[in-house]
Amino acid sequence: MKKTLKWIGILTITILVMLVYSGTYLDVPRKELEAKYATGSSQFLDLPDGARIHFRDEGKPENPAIVLLHGFNGSLFNFERLVPFLVNDFRLISIDLPGFGLTGATPTADYTTEGFIDVVTKLTNELGIEKFSIAGNSMGGGVAWRYTLEFPTKVEGLILFASSGVGSKEDVKKFDERENNTPIVWRLMDSALLKKFLHYYTPKFFATEGLKRSVYDQQFANADHANQFHDLVLLQGSRDAILSMTMGGRRKMYGPESLSKITAPTLVIHGEEDNIAGFERSLVFKENIDNAEIKIYPEIGHLPMYEDPARTANDIIKFFQDL
Repeated sequence: MKKTLKWIGILTITILVMLVYSGTYLDVPRKELEAKYATGSSQFLDLPDGARIHFRDEGKPENPAIVLLHGFNGSLFNFERLVPFLVNDFRLISIDLPGFGLTGATPTADYTTEGFIDVVTKLTNELGIEKFSIAGNSMGGGVAWRYTLEFPTKVEGLILFASSGVGSKEDVKKFDERENNTPIVWRLMDSALLKKFLHYYTPKFFATEGLKRSVYDQQFANADHANQFHDLVLLQGSRDAILSMTMGGRRKMYGPESLSKITAPTLVIHGEEDNIAGFERSLVFKENIDNAEIKIYPEIGHLPMYEDPARTANDIIKFFQDL
């Protein structure tokens, strides 16, 4: 019996070691990933603080501009399927926000909503775009509507895809209570040792499972997209940046009353089968923004512009035609 238990223990340890080893990756140099993914319309804006912002400027320069902002752990590549449907009608500026995509980590390590807003302002100023519409998915939606609040005279239209950033009054209360009484498990997750482990342990199934949860139609959770996501996370410094956002760096939660100050025409699009942020969350925008319309897409998940780019583009074009 003791001999059997001994071999079971050895086998268990061996399997664990193999799992950890197979999911362990070193950082990939920026030059290597830029050579692979900075193709087509990709450009970079080097800021005075040392940040290198990856963006694409597509469509017709003389047409109305739309700034596109991805969600958490996403990149501007999330809009690749949407852009071709809009290039004849708009100028499209898609951005890799700090910490993500080919922008990756920045010297200032500012991964706050305010920091993201500052990048949008600096890039649009650099491109000479004074007025534009702003669109965001998930976390990027939260950045987009807050940008609209801060710069109401710049924003001509607001488009939200499964946007985050708004909670009910009860949600805000719970969030504040959590801030003041952080569970011990979160404090443990904030440990230097765990951060060090997760800096290197990034198995591909993390990317695959994350993508599967993000879409309703599993044909879109393909290996190519998952591999691209995994590659970009390995950009030198990106994992530390992402971990700093998820461990001990929780963001402020805003109540629905914040939205009442938005005056820009607003289009809200959400997938009915969203497993990450239920479509009910988007109803708060319709209820609190005077000039807002909402579209709920059946059989669509958290990435409507990726799963159904044609329908999304048609609704965006019609939205601007009706202004």
